Amino acid sequence: MASGDGQDAGDLEVSVRWRGPAAVVTVGGEIDLVTAPELGEVVGGVLEREPGVLVVDLRAVDFLSSSGLQVLAGAHRKLDAGALRVVSTSTITSRPFTSTGLDEWIALFPSVDQALAGVAGAGG
Repeated sequence: MASGDGQDAGDLEVSVRWRGPAAVVTVGGEIDLVTAPELGEVVGGVLEREPGVLVVDLRAVDFLSSSGLQVLAGAHRKLDAGALRVVSTSTITSRPFTSTGLDEWIALFPSVDQALAGVAGAGG
């Protein structure tokens, strides 16, 4: 796992960048039963570095399965309340959160900057 470079696991592309104490994981492609474990590895590696906030940008995701939701729910359980923030501008990625009620615990935002608002040291 490369911490700053894109990774390709079939139809999934994942990159990580740090903005102060916040990690921003940008995901593109399909998050399904085959690719969710790779996303889990990347997210797990980020969590080992104990970010103050973890932003997962799903704007370039074409499909989000329950396997992907499980990865994000697992990350939520390992972080302080409100520390996991998801960026979504499409029903493809927001509907799974709202239909399962996960949006009650994991906040959805329309942009990375809005997800990082109020995070000291994250900068714009």
